[in-house]
Amino acid sequence: MDQRRRTIIERARQRRARRSGSSWLPLLLGLGLLGMCLGFVLLAGLWGASRTLAGTDLGSAAGRPLSVLLLGIDRRADESGPTRSDSMILLGSRSDGASAALLSIPRDLWVDIPGVGEQRINTALFFGHDPADAGAGPRLAMRTVQQELGRPVDRYLLLDFATFVRAVDALGGVEVDVPAPIVDTEYPTPDYGITTVRFDPGVQTMDGERALVYVRTRHSDGDFSRSARQLQVIQALAAKALQPATWPRLPELLRVLRAGVVTDLTSGDALALLPLASALANGEVQAATLEDATTPWITSGGAWVLLPNREAIQQIVTQLFGPG
Repeated sequence: MDQRRRTIIERARQRRARRSGSSWLPLLLGLGLLGMCLGFVLLAGLWGASRTLAGTDLGSAAGRPLSVLLLGIDRRADESGPTRSDSMILLGSRSDGASAALLSIPRDLWVDIPGVGEQRINTALFFGHDPADAGAGPRLAMRTVQQELGRPVDRYLLLDFATFVRAVDALGGVEVDVPAPIVDTEYPTPDYGITTVRFDPGVQTMDGERALVYVRTRHSDGDFSRSARQLQVIQALAAKALQPATWPRLPELLRVLRAGVVTDLTSGDALALLPLASALANGEVQAATLEDATTPWITSGGAWVLLPNREAIQQIVTQLFGPG
């Protein structure tokens, strides 16, 4: 085995070692992300807050549950134009229709983007960008995911960190129980510098900006702990939104989502979303990743990517969502 291949394998082993932890964390990740997705989906669809964009009308998912591709982007307030997706998550229902399914797609997955060629999957949003059509990038991302997974992708929903901040503030902040001290000496600042951020353990109420720092910090304990914090805050927000005392604030939350979420969901999708909502309410969620269906690789240009094992991917997708 040459030194280059040993280096690739060792880097992959270290990444997986950092991600491994208590066995409940992957399930928690799925539950939290599903809660976030459905929160936006239901508010956008049921309350008519979606921004319907020009493009192909995918129609209803008659005869089967709706699937939604969630695209999260990390874009600064002074940035505009094309961007890559920071997270890609496909959510839908299992074949029995009684439980929800969630698949996290790694952003470094090396795929053939339609009309572009081989690139990381998170660049589909970038290459599809059209200043005259806000839905062009998300639709190319949908086509790419659909091609790679071999199953339909019906709708998309895109949101950024600024929307998260405004949503937290619209609800009057969020109460979080910080489990352990956090000290991050390399937290990125809006002017592209770094600063030190600290969180003491214990229950505390955070406004949108502070909550964003809490869910973004990672240099103290790594990406997987950051994911757990994101889920913690998402679940806390969902719980607060259900409290009767918060209900007078929901119109403002609706306004934030209407302004900050880009989606092709419409109020007509509400019935198709009900199986997902019901499964979430009952805690019936199955989550999966493609970590065991990829191989680390370095491209000829020196980029670190993940090569897909398509047979293994199909097995995961079929086990999660059922036959396509």
